[in-house]
Amino acid sequence: MEARVIVLHQLKGEKQSELGGGMAAEVDVARVHVAEDCILQDKYINPATWSPLIYNFQHYVGLADQELGKTFRAEA
Repeated sequence: MEARVIVLHQLKGEKQSELGGGMAAEVDVARVHVAEDCILQDKYINPATWSPLIYNFQHYVGLADQELGKTFRAEA
């Protein structure tokens, strides 16, 4: 994805301070790039070939039932 940053938010809280702070960005997505083998009928994403890596609460998961990994900050 290509995007423009609209607003940056400073994350607050004791844990954020301990970790050195953090930022969250609100963005406006301008363009999405998709590999040609993931496109159906010139305009749809083919779910059979798309395998996203999702970052969810310090853990990496795919669309399968198992976790693929986690960051060094993950406690559980």
